[in-house]
Amino acid sequence: MRFVPLRQLDDIYWYSFNDEPIATGNPYITPRLSNPSFLLPDESPDALWHLFANTWKGIEHYTSTSGLEWKREHIVFLCASAPSIYKEGSLYYMLFETHSRFSRSKHDSSDSSRIMLSSSSDLALWSKPRKILDSADVSSSSWRGSRRRVYSPQLIQWEGKYRLYFGAGSARMYDTGDAAAAELMMAESYYIEGPYDVSSQPVMKPEPDGKYRNLATGHVRIIPCSDAVAAVNCTRYYDADDKRSRSVMLLSRSDDGINFTDETVMQFSPDTGWAAGAMTACDLRYKENEGTWYCYYSADGYPDSKLHFKRESLGLLLGRKQ
Repeated sequence: MRFVPLRQLDDIYWYSFNDEPIATGNPYITPRLSNPSFLLPDESPDALWHLFANTWKGIEHYTSTSGLEWKREHIVFLCASAPSIYKEGSLYYMLFETHSRFSRSKHDSSDSSRIMLSSSSDLALWSKPRKILDSADVSSSSWRGSRRRVYSPQLIQWEGKYRLYFGAGSARMYDTGDAAAAELMMAESYYIEGPYDVSSQPVMKPEPDGKYRNLATGHVRIIPCSDAVAAVNCTRYYDADDKRSRSVMLLSRSDDGINFTDETVMQFSPDTGWAAGAMTACDLRYKENEGTWYCYYSADGYPDSKLHFKRESLGLLLGRKQ
């Protein structure tokens, strides 16, 4: 994969492809589709778009010829969530979360969560997952006494090492009860399978006096560029006007992948509609032949008045130079 320079993210106009979620099948069969990670056709082994996201069942695999309408292929891993894809040579690596409440092993503690790694050469058949990090080994995985959680793992290469970014700690929204990653942490290793040395300091953390990250850091997608690093952050903050928790999608940049500066608000969670609850996760890639950034994101709305549960679906933001 060829990385574009950071300036490709300067002066971008972001707009929704559609006011409705993208087509991924029957929303009543998979009512909560979240945490997307995708590959463009020139990154895939068959020139198709590939997308991975999780439902309540586990991680699902979708393909598309256009990136707009998606066909469900199969479930990849049961009882797993938050996939991200990292490519190296001809191999694809998937990182994801698992949690003890889904495990049948009596040796797992009830509040444990883990980051797993699997590989594939065709995006269809995946190797047996291997644990590369446990929340028990991360001191910040318990936020203000909450259960130990690690969230949304992803890999990049940096200065000869593998750098693992992940959310840590479960911050629960006071009004909705939703949980989000309190902090963004980082770990490094010389080998993709680990062992990983976890940094003692967070890369991002809640800013009590800040405007857009005062409740939780939330999901962060790291975007490696040829000369620096960008990040798209679905933060959680308190909206003083509406007196409720909300989310915003922020674009940040960094020269070292550790110290980030917020640059642009890409999108606020809307007041009404399918995404009025919160934007929960995203993935961003640049399609060079179109001069366009594609950003798939997951968001939820308010509970359905008849079915009494939240739906979570995927939306699409497009970004082009102004």
